[in-house]
Amino acid sequence: MLSLCTGRLIWLQFDHGDSSSGMARWCHPKCRLRELMGWLQMLLGGPVIIFSICSLFKFYSAGVFLHNEDICRQFTGVKDADEGFDIKALSDRVGEVLNKLESLQEKLESALRKYITPKESITGKISIYGTERIYNTIGHACVLNKKELEEYMSYDIGSYCNDDWNLAQKLMLNGCDPLPRMRCLTRASMVYQKPYPINESLWKLPDDRNVQWSNYHCRNFKCLMKNNTKRGYCKCVGCFEMEKEKLKWVTNSTLTVDFRISDVLAIKPGEMRIGLDFGIGTGTFVARMREHNVTVVSTALNLRAPFNETIALRGLVPLFITLNQRLPFFDNTMDMIHTAGFLDGWINLQLLDFILFDWDRILRPGGLLWIDRFFCVRKDLDDFMYMFLQLRYKKHKWAISPKSKDEIHLSALLEKPPRAI
Repeated sequence: MLSLCTGRLIWLQFDHGDSSSGMARWCHPKCRLRELMGWLQMLLGGPVIIFSICSLFKFYSAGVFLHNEDICRQFTGVKDADEGFDIKALSDRVGEVLNKLESLQEKLESALRKYITPKESITGKISIYGTERIYNTIGHACVLNKKELEEYMSYDIGSYCNDDWNLAQKLMLNGCDPLPRMRCLTRASMVYQKPYPINESLWKLPDDRNVQWSNYHCRNFKCLMKNNTKRGYCKCVGCFEMEKEKLKWVTNSTLTVDFRISDVLAIKPGEMRIGLDFGIGTGTFVARMREHNVTVVSTALNLRAPFNETIALRGLVPLFITLNQRLPFFDNTMDMIHTAGFLDGWINLQLLDFILFDWDRILRPGGLLWIDRFFCVRKDLDDFMYMFLQLRYKKHKWAISPKSKDEIHLSALLEKPPRAI
């Protein structure tokens, strides 16, 4: 006989021994389980429905759906939703912050305006420079670095300057050069010590306490040694090891591109008196020239290491300028220009062209241009050779040596010719 059990057809088996009862002895186990689950849902669902109806009735009686705020506060137990919260005070505080930001912006604009405004003589007469006004200069690219310039100029007049020389250097390298002058007091190390005497300072590392290390990876000169892989800089590796620095430009080398200072000075005996070292380092070339009674100024940038401070503490003169700037020397004044480790094969040819002509401007007739271990990739050598030879200088020394499989070293000693007016 067929019967329905929870929607499925099943067979009911009758007990042939008692056919009068007509009762089924068993149903399929899955059907019995579903019947039990259905009864369980009804038992649990009933109280939930009853509880929900009671809750809705209570909310309705309390007046929640009638938007009665007093009743709502009484029901929730909140006496005053705005207690202790002063909207007017918050509004005043926001206004104060906005006014302060506006004041800072006006202060910056005012400082720059005061700096670039022409300054007249207080006597009303023409100045000793032959002009009625003095115009302070500022790099044209400063307008492209507004955010950094605002940070650089955010200081209190007459107070201490921020320790932000690295920000100033970044602006200079980005073309904001010259930077506007500042009217604040420069910070120095709180434990600054008296420098070593000149007879010691040339070949002795300075005292760590005389450098502000806050913007460097290292915190002392020992950290800057070549064998420290975490020294934080990659240019002029080994420049802070004075024992090795002593060997440069004075000892014989197997490489033809290494010129000795004594050999170079012998070409123009007694004529080399002042010069410019354009490169990166700690002033070793300048120190050697000083031992030969030649006064040389060294350009320097603090490329992740205190090159400027080290040069000065050795008793030499660092010139904090970039490649972007016209050299601050008069025409035909320098006896020698030396460059090493800075103008290499990365440089744009047009930029190099401007630099070489500026060097030619300050180098006197008969002066020497010493290109020291310039390197580039082999395929670019002809282009760079043309750049160095275009000025038609006399060649005293010219040497090319392989640096690696694809790179070439070039050293040259060139003399500027006299030019008729």
